[in-house]
Amino acid sequence: MGIDRLAWRAVLARPLRSLLTIIGIALGVGVLSASLTLSAALDASIERTVHDLVGRADLRVSAFLDAGLSDEAVQTIAQTDGVATTASVIEHKTFLLGRPAGGTADAVTVLGIDPASYVQLHDLPVVAGQGLAGTNEAVALVSERLAAQDGYGLGSQLTIQGPVPQQLRVIGIVQGLGPLGGPGRTVIVPIDIAKQAFNLSGATRVDLQIANGAAVNDVSEQLAQRMTEPYVLASPLEIATSLRASSADFQATASLVAAVVLFVGAFLIVNTLSMTVGERAREVGLLRAAGATRSQVARFVFTGALVLGILGSGIGLLFGTALALGMADAVSAATNLVATVPGIDPAGSAVAATIGVAITILAAIEPAVRAARISPVEALRAKFDLPAVSRERFGWIAAIFIVVAALALLAWPPALATTGAQRALAVYFVLLLATMLSPLLMRPLARVLGLPVALIFRLEERLARGSLARDRSRTALTLGSLVVGLAMIVALGWSAQAARASAFAWLNDVVPGDEVVSSIRPVGPDEGIEEALAEVPGVASVTPIASFDLAFRGHRLDAVAVVGADMLADGRLTVTDGDRIKALNALDAGGSVIVPAAVAGRLGLHAGDTMTVALGAGHHVDLQIAAIVARSIPGSSGEAVLVGWKDATESFGVTGADAFAVRFQPGAAPVARDALATTAETYALQASPIEQIQGAIAEALARVFGVFDALAIVAVIVAGLGIVNTLTMSVVERIRELGVLRAIGMTRRQAIRMILVEAFVLGIIGVLLGSGAGLAVGVVLLALGGGLGPVAGIPWVPIELAAALGLVLPVIAAVYPARLASRVTIVSALQFE
Repeated sequence: MGIDRLAWRAVLARPLRSLLTIIGIALGVGVLSASLTLSAALDASIERTVHDLVGRADLRVSAFLDAGLSDEAVQTIAQTDGVATTASVIEHKTFLLGRPAGGTADAVTVLGIDPASYVQLHDLPVVAGQGLAGTNEAVALVSERLAAQDGYGLGSQLTIQGPVPQQLRVIGIVQGLGPLGGPGRTVIVPIDIAKQAFNLSGATRVDLQIANGAAVNDVSEQLAQRMTEPYVLASPLEIATSLRASSADFQATASLVAAVVLFVGAFLIVNTLSMTVGERAREVGLLRAAGATRSQVARFVFTGALVLGILGSGIGLLFGTALALGMADAVSAATNLVATVPGIDPAGSAVAATIGVAITILAAIEPAVRAARISPVEALRAKFDLPAVSRERFGWIAAIFIVVAALALLAWPPALATTGAQRALAVYFVLLLATMLSPLLMRPLARVLGLPVALIFRLEERLARGSLARDRSRTALTLGSLVVGLAMIVALGWSAQAARASAFAWLNDVVPGDEVVSSIRPVGPDEGIEEALAEVPGVASVTPIASFDLAFRGHRLDAVAVVGADMLADGRLTVTDGDRIKALNALDAGGSVIVPAAVAGRLGLHAGDTMTVALGAGHHVDLQIAAIVARSIPGSSGEAVLVGWKDATESFGVTGADAFAVRFQPGAAPVARDALATTAETYALQASPIEQIQGAIAEALARVFGVFDALAIVAVIVAGLGIVNTLTMSVVERIRELGVLRAIGMTRRQAIRMILVEAFVLGIIGVLLGSGAGLAVGVVLLALGGGLGPVAGIPWVPIELAAALGLVLPVIAAVYPARLASRVTIVSALQFE
């Protein structure tokens, strides 16, 4: 108990240092807790989404073509051995007519269902009114979200736009976002009404439940043998996997940054406990002389560390909950998932707190070993030091780095066990290398980078440089934490810059127009809409674009139907393998495709190869690869294979365009844009300028990477706390020296400048090494993420931000130690021991 009381006294003896260390631990634990809480929230969101989408179904059979599944296909599914229950659904996006006053003009999703079969597999809670009863009554249910946004109530009238518009009466309101989740703008109607509105038969998908005793794999094989139409088969697990993929990069990066912040916190802990041991060397030596064993002395250090770790972890959990809310908003804006953080996640909090305390104890090992080695004779010396302290301290830092990496992988969300692990370990290795090089480069860099400062404050610069070399291991630890934090700011900023540049590049390099006019349904060539858009004054060209799927070697590939001649005339597409002119002409002639480099690299394809694409019922079509292009039009899960309209309509059942790329005549854009928007609205189309699309992309990326930047800045703040501790300890150790300097004429202002110059030089070194390490980390992130290339550019803005933080934060951190130095009097300095 005496040793424990001594440990408490040591913690309370330096309240500022202990408080800063507790804050550093709290920030690290908070970031980790927020990351784990977010992962739990996303898992819960995915489970809710999957339940909303498939309910109690075991399999979902979706149409591969726009025309949907025929009645015969639906009947075949229902009669397949092992299938107990089926629910046919028609899902289609459209607009509504007759909206209440103040309603929005946004699209809605119409869900056509057979009430009797649908409710066997899906929950459809009605919070007001009544549910659907038949399959052909002219009534509808609307989601609470749609009712709130557009003002629909029981008895309201709405009209579904389609080839055959349907006027319906609202008889019920479905809870929340409705059965489809997402935007929540859902209208549920009887399936026969949906068929009439959209001129469809059969269904767009069929959800089915497996009979007791039957196996999912057996039913899947039966369907493969019996189905004569192309279809896509998915299980709830596969849908969940797809949803997790949309947020995997965000979660992986957040977990990586959390591990980095914890590691930076370990620097602070090691320095704090080492300072405590150094300050209390005499007291520890006297304890040894009084009979204290080495284990009791080590316990003194570990008890102090445990107190700091528990307090810091507890505060960190509260901070982590608040941080998780902001991270959830960012990931919800960037994905189709709605992440809700109800409060502190017990499991994630327990893991984060345990890791925080464990790292604190681990960081205390070196100071504890150092304290245990103190002998009474050594403790009575004027200055206590061990020659191997620097080497041992950095050996422990390397060990802590490795342990933090291992703990981070253990705490990694199970769904991300194989996602980004290679990239995270590569980044961690680069940061470890930068940390180990910092003490070797510190002294020469301090001499060179301090020269400009010496031109103005020669005396202060020389004294500051001498102070930095006084305890090199302590200074190097402080510098290392600053380097790591600044490196992450540069690396993440570079990744954000590359992501924006890449997104803008494909818009400029691929989309053949100044504006994109999108449709919620396939627009057939006989509807005259393309011609109406082309007749708008100032429009030079209109290019129809349609999205669909290809089945190749068991893979589902995104495909887009385009007009090769328009691409050729507009100068679009950068060909990396093949002849551009011949390829685009071959696209219109038929029998050829153009493949993006990302797809070609993944599947091992080259220009001149033949792609054998499955059409269903044992049929296929052979398409020759006319060229490989650097970028292509994006699809739902990646860049799309480009197909000519001839093949798209004749072989793949494409019935119309999903969008039109519109090119304006030179100088006509300002006037033509408004006229185009008016014409598009007449046909229930939405016109979006390329600049608007770029703005939306930039906003989404800014929100996501803004979270990462904030987390990286947390690491820099923790480094700043270490600077305060280091400089304060430096002042305490030099009180006699400062008294002598004051006695021979040093003014208070000079004392302040000396500490500020010391911090400024430390910051300059940190900026240089941090920027270099950040560029190395950025290369790893971009190279492993496939984004390293000319489009990435040099991240000048992130480097400037890192420089500003690296120079300003150390100076701010030095304010208190500088004031402390200026208050040292000659008398108090001579009395200090």
